Amino acid sequence: MKLLALSDLHADEDVLDRLRAISARGGYDAVLFCGDITNRGPVSYAEEVVRLFPKSYAVHGNMDPPEVVAALSGMGVLVHGKKVKLGEWNLVGLGGSNPTPFHTPSELSEEQIESTLAKAGINGFSIVLCHPPPNGVFDQVGAMHVGSRAVRKMVEEKKPILLICGHIHEYEGKEILAETLVVKLAPAEKMRAAEIIIDDTIGVKFIDL
Repeated sequence: MKLLALSDLHADEDVLDRLRAISARGGYDAVLFCGDITNRGPVSYAEEVVRLFPKSYAVHGNMDPPEVVAALSGMGVLVHGKKVKLGEWNLVGLGGSNPTPFHTPSELSEEQIESTLAKAGINGFSIVLCHPPPNGVFDQVGAMHVGSRAVRKMVEEKKPILLICGHIHEYEGKEILAETLVVKLAPAEKMRAAEIIIDDTIGVKFIDL
């Protein structure tokens, strides 16, 4: 199974142009949007970008307002708080983010994040599409770790096979947490994404769009 994963598009028109070209070539079994598709809108951008690919799945980010969340849900691509089948695995989503200093449109308390994840049925066969990273992993801003404590707790307890996240723009990379491979995406608005191939092993290649 070959996946394209990207995060933090922030309604960038150059990214949309690149994705139009990628969609014309095909080659991916599914495309995963890891939040902040827009920058407080517009809804039309989110609708167009997810329609480019035959099989898209998305979570919203903290910068995606309620009307974008509603549009993604109405299109049947939103996996926030849901579990859907993806190949031999299951895909579970968490949108929004833990609180930020900026009072962005879609923030959740750690308690709300924990509750959402607990109800989603995450297990060792899950791929988690999660806007915020786990606390302590690719999340340092200045002297502070700003990732979600509830996301980290879920990883340590449920041990999903893979967690894909974005949100913190400064990092791109992969790291094992507990038994889970965490893939941290750089912002797509900087023309970065990841190709993920899941077979007997998981291969991750960070690419330019």
